[in-house]
Amino acid sequence: MAAALRMAELLEPLTTEAGRRFIRVQVGADPLQTPAELLLPILLDPAFDRGEYVTPESPTTVPELARALAELSVTVAQIVPFLVHTCTTDLAYGATRGPWSIKTAQTVLECVVHTLGARTRWWTIVAYPAWCWEHGDFSTGFMSNPVTGHDFDRAVVGIGDNATVTLLAFADS
Repeated sequence: MAAALRMAELLEPLTTEAGRRFIRVQVGADPLQTPAELLLPILLDPAFDRGEYVTPESPTTVPELARALAELSVTVAQIVPFLVHTCTTDLAYGATRGPWSIKTAQTVLECVVHTLGARTRWWTIVAYPAWCWEHGDFSTGFMSNPVTGHDFDRAVVGIGDNATVTLLAFADS
């Protein structure tokens, strides 16, 4: 519970009005939940506009979300730049966005990853070539299994020993 509280404090700026325009954040204390179980409440939250292009095929169940998420095989050094990009970049236009500078996001997200622990497992709905992971460049070259009706979305779920973090970034062009 202490790890989840610490992460919630660290990520609080993303939950403000400015942050909620492009990202949803959920911190939990139950590492026994699946990534899809952690993502579903964000998608079904009545306060979240799922986007203009929601279709009957848009995932709304745990099994559907489980098919959209893929586990990542990445190091801490690789996941931090991915999280920084997720939390500071407009996915549609590539511009910096949100309440944090890239430097601040780097510091905060390193603390989040450290708080989750070294054995944290990560899942996402986007796939990048190995080059992107090796160089920390997530600006192009991805494929996605969209979970919202927005033009662009990126879900990232981390499950550590004592806490979880779920991020859902979205943008429209």
